[in-house]
Amino acid sequence: MITPAFTKTLLAAACTAAILSACGGGGGTAITPPVADAPPALLGAATVSGTVTGFGSVIVDGVRIDNHAVAAGREIEDGSIRPVELKLGQHVEVEHDGALVASKIVVGSEVEGTVSAVDATAGTLAVLGQVIVINTDAALGPVTVFDAPYTRLSDVKTGDSVEIHALLKTDGAGKVSLQATRVEKKIADEADRARGIVTELSATAHTFKLGNLLVDYSGAKLLPAGVVLTNGAEVQVALPSATTAGSTAVKASVVKVKDRKGESQGKQAELGGAVAVLDVAAKTITVNGVKVDLSTATFNQSGRGLADLKAGSYVVIKGTYGSDSTLKATTVVIRGVDQDKGNEVELHGTTVDFKANDDFRIRGVAVDASHASIDLASCLSGKLANDLQVSATGSLTASGKVILTSLKCEKAQDGQTVVEREGVTSRVETAA
Repeated sequence: MITPAFTKTLLAAACTAAILSACGGGGGTAITPPVADAPPALLGAATVSGTVTGFGSVIVDGVRIDNHAVAAGREIEDGSIRPVELKLGQHVEVEHDGALVASKIVVGSEVEGTVSAVDATAGTLAVLGQVIVINTDAALGPVTVFDAPYTRLSDVKTGDSVEIHALLKTDGAGKVSLQATRVEKKIADEADRARGIVTELSATAHTFKLGNLLVDYSGAKLLPAGVVLTNGAEVQVALPSATTAGSTAVKASVVKVKDRKGESQGKQAELGGAVAVLDVAAKTITVNGVKVDLSTATFNQSGRGLADLKAGSYVVIKGTYGSDSTLKATTVVIRGVDQDKGNEVELHGTTVDFKANDDFRIRGVAVDASHASIDLASCLSGKLANDLQVSATGSLTASGKVILTSLKCEKAQDGQTVVEREGVTSRVETAA
């Protein structure tokens, strides 16, 4: 007999790898993402880099990706992969077959470490010398999600160990900051980490800066093997636990250089993030440290064009990487505007924990449908209740609750539908 403490069971018809992958049905009839038409099948593999904005299977920057056959994981410093649960606001790198069926999903935070300062007035905190900006405006990117025990910035205290997922932003002077998409407690037994853009590189002193953090890489393992560090390179650095930024360089154990061209050259690539440097004359922008050529790009929104872009705009770029590591864009979508307002989050799954229209969950996400447009005709029950298979869109609050704008019931499909059931486990057949 299992104790009553084990009160929750998740049955996923399509899941074969652990529940931790947050897997589920995206392989049936495609639901058109709110930001643009569903892309056609591509030849060969493709990559998506962006923020988790929904589930069903997993939705990254508005694009629905079938992840039923793969578990999400995060890469540890030794190169091994640890399974993790997918959550709203996480930064992910996805490889798929070109028809949006995932073969690999890697979750990666931008910074993990000790909070050294909190500025409630400015809406910022400092971790490992990085300035973390809390976002409440969906037009600037995903609204920052706070995971329990945090519900808002004022809950975060100096000395807390946190994990931050974020968009990299660069101002006109080249100063880099992080716009948080998710704030949660850090896993205690793991090293501190920081991801950012290399500045003030000194090959003689073997140091560089990430934000205000001075890093000594003299004894670090550089990955991939043979890589040469340069200013402007996007890197992830492993550091001793409880690292704090100061005038003394902190010794890194691992420095991994992100090679987007090497990983994605020749493949269709999708990159989501905030516009940092904008050069209208050259028709180029910088997103997450990547230079993007917009000279032949099409804006996938009626009436939108290059003139609508500005520093801080949240964009999703599709294209291919050239030999100079520039992303040659084919299409651009500006998130948080036009028809995308109120549809930042998309959820497909079973309604559970139903108490009222303003208090239930879908795919583990708390939702409020009290002001939503609800298609009750699509629901056999004629009303909202537990155990309905639904499709829903809405906007995200900082507490992680989604205020729904629309909801309708979907027909459950074998092998393609995530079903949640709650109760007390009474018997386990280990042989079966």
